Amino acid sequence: MSPAKARLIHLLGLPGHKIAYEQARDLLDHPDVEVRRALAQRTDLEPEILFFLARDSDASVRRIIATNTTAPDKASVVLASDSDADVRADLAQRLGKIIPGLDKSEADKAWRTVQQVLALLVRDQLPRVRRALSDALKYIPDAPRDIVLQLARDPEVSVAAPVLEFSPVLTDEDLIDIIQSSPLTASLIAISRRVNVGEEVSNAIVGTADVDAITALLNNQSAQIREATLDAIIDAAPVYPSWHEPLVTRRQLPGRAALRIANFVADALLQKLAARQDFDAATTAALGLIVRQKLNRGDTPALAPDPLSAALDPAALKVAAARAADLMQAGKLTPVSIMKIAQDGVSTVVIAALAARASLPVTAVAEVVRSASAKGMLAVAWAGDFTADQAETLQLKVARVMPNQVIKPRSDGWFDATEAELEWQLGMFKDAAKT
Repeated sequence: MSPAKARLIHLLGLPGHKIAYEQARDLLDHPDVEVRRALAQRTDLEPEILFFLARDSDASVRRIIATNTTAPDKASVVLASDSDADVRADLAQRLGKIIPGLDKSEADKAWRTVQQVLALLVRDQLPRVRRALSDALKYIPDAPRDIVLQLARDPEVSVAAPVLEFSPVLTDEDLIDIIQSSPLTASLIAISRRVNVGEEVSNAIVGTADVDAITALLNNQSAQIREATLDAIIDAAPVYPSWHEPLVTRRQLPGRAALRIANFVADALLQKLAARQDFDAATTAALGLIVRQKLNRGDTPALAPDPLSAALDPAALKVAAARAADLMQAGKLTPVSIMKIAQDGVSTVVIAALAARASLPVTAVAEVVRSASAKGMLAVAWAGDFTADQAETLQLKVARVMPNQVIKPRSDGWFDATEAELEWQLGMFKDAAKT
């Protein structure tokens, strides 16, 4: 580098050294890009000088202008369509820094220009530019709503995730609508990690039956989960070990839920659950008893036994079926009595009771439960003279059908299937039980 060039760059970099308009104008066409870069870094130049630098032939100069907080609005519009993706990404990051300080009235020319630039960047062909914009806007409470919504619905998860997880602009209604549009797991996980996820949003996430998203939701201690939604999670939890620890450590865990969880978690988690100090005396005592019973039996499995496997044990089903037949004959096996035991989830007793009530082989009902069939359990309930509302509960509690797959009653309260369809389901599971 020549001494003259070095001195010029040094002077351009001095904060207190004033550059006359004529001198800056002459430097716009300087043959050395290092000089033009040094000029572009200054924040005391006339707007038109910065505007001309925004159209410099060298991308490195344009990148500096993209990050220059004093660059004029017209320069931002030009840079939003720049041929270099780094320039556009740098511009997106700068906009995120200046938006909080802008006058957001539609009468403000600077705000209208920023909105114009954002509209260009949100439609950028390159995901990394849109991702830079999403990162820049994710924490801003007064970011343009239409832009944030467009980013949240972006087909590229890396673009959507930042605003889905952090943006205060998105309402619960927005999030539920996005969840119901069947986004990818990564988008659901991002929503599950939001601070103070609302009850309706939590319910919508659980309704997707996405295991990883539900895991993230359970790990989010600030997420609000209503008791009915938590019950649905616990119904399916025995076969999803990744849910066990966050369930055990969940804040404000109802005592009834804790006792259900105690039936399937591993020993170490059971002891952690029993050691909690926030349950009432009755729940604490019941948990302590469960722990002592397991220790007395010498049970030390790496994972607690799966309740589903226990419920489907052939020998246990045979014994339960004989008892259920006696109760049925005595007129004591009513839909109401069966629904009471069904509230505790799947067991040999409830499978045998359903089979007796529906005049089906216990192996056929066991096959319905084994396959977690919503249609199969609907048919069993129909054959047993249960209501369509009761059939919905049986699908959730006994067949362990995920909430979004449950067959709900029709608007008139009847089963959402024809008798022929229900008969076919029963025949199919009878045949399956024979093989």
